Amino acid sequence: MDLQNGCRSEYGPLELRIQATSVENGFIVFIDDPRLPHPAVLEHQALSTLESTKTYAVLQAADYLRGLGETNEHSAKWRCS
Repeated sequence: MDLQNGCRSEYGPLELRIQATSVENGFIVFIDDPRLPHPAVLEHQALSTLESTKTYAVLQAADYLRGLGETNEHSAKWRCS
């Protein structure tokens, strides 16, 4: 897939985004918690496949929610363009 704009998904109350970089197989993962005054929870550069980067984003989001004591029964449905 030639990623032009990136990927987005909701994961429970969180918003996950993946943006391609100019580096081959380079991505930036963003996790936002819109319930917070400053919603940015994570911004991380990844050098991997898109599928692995999606998995990484979900695992990080699950860890974040677990750290807040929230249940982790969410799934991610990615929309990429």
